[in-house]
Amino acid sequence: MTSNHNRTEPPAAPFRLGRLQVDPAACELRDGDTVVRLRPKVMDLLTAFACNPGEVLSKHCLLDLVWSDVTVGDASLTVAVGELRDALGDDIQSPVYIETIPRRGYRLIAPVSYPGVPSCHVAPSRFWLTGAGLEFVLQQGENLVGRSADAQVRIDSPKVSRNHAKITIDGDTAVVEDLGSKNGTFVGDTRVAGPTPIKHGDQLRLGRLAAILSIVVSSHESTITELSREVETVPAGEG
Repeated sequence: MTSNHNRTEPPAAPFRLGRLQVDPAACELRDGDTVVRLRPKVMDLLTAFACNPGEVLSKHCLLDLVWSDVTVGDASLTVAVGELRDALGDDIQSPVYIETIPRRGYRLIAPVSYPGVPSCHVAPSRFWLTGAGLEFVLQQGENLVGRSADAQVRIDSPKVSRNHAKITIDGDTAVVEDLGSKNGTFVGDTRVAGPTPIKHGDQLRLGRLAAILSIVVSSHESTITELSREVETVPAGEG
């Protein structure tokens, strides 16, 4: 069970990262007249983050995305993240670009935009979906759950429909809706028959999937690092 990470080559198209201009083909960052060059793998790491703005990427996922052609360990990733932070002038304690999520990985928190394309900045959400190895920060708006490659929360199991359910976040409220799945969506023991509000501690079951997913909601406008600590206080359900 995984969140939706598309294992594709990082795009070569230039893009903006906050106030910076990024040119992947030239391995350059530009801030006004200041130009910083990156090693190719460090640029690949940055573009991998840019493909998934706001999403927590595990070390395994990043190694798969950036070093799929060679076998390396966590140390290579740690060094590359450090080099990238140095190039960005980022502070690990008060990050503007890359945030460390303890025991989970990293995420890009700066807005990303491409020429002619709206900003990819992800609106913050206080809602997590966790359990059975899945830890996913839900985005404001609609979050599709299912086997589909287009799902924001992708669950690779034949027991789950391609477009199984939808969780919609609107500010401080969340609603789950079944999308006509074969075996239904349940909140606790109750089958979802229409848009159903969900709250902190609620447990979701999808079709015949044995694993139970838990909804975790922070009690305030937490940063994602603070949210990651709050996840530890709610035990994930087990099938």
